[in-house]
Amino acid sequence: MEELMEVYVTYDPMQASLIKAKLNDEEIYFKVTGDFNIAISMETFNTELSRMAIKRPIKFFVLEKDFEIAKVALNTDNSSFFEDDLEY
Repeated sequence: MEELMEVYVTYDPMQASLIKAKLNDEEIYFKVTGDFNIAISMETFNTELSRMAIKRPIKFFVLEKDFEIAKVALNTDNSSFFEDDLEY
């Protein structure tokens, strides 16, 4: 099995969800550490600031062969929110 490489680190649970979505969209195999959902019982402690205070980052790892593709995927914005032709 190929070695896993750290491709991204964040303390923000919302950003972690976006990273998961991007990697899933590109069908890139990944593993996550430090991502646990305590939002239901302890919402206060699952914020970016509190994660930084207790030194609990969310880390993403991908296979070595997918590292460059994952970096490109994570740095590409595919959103189309501002592309609508709306008249005001």
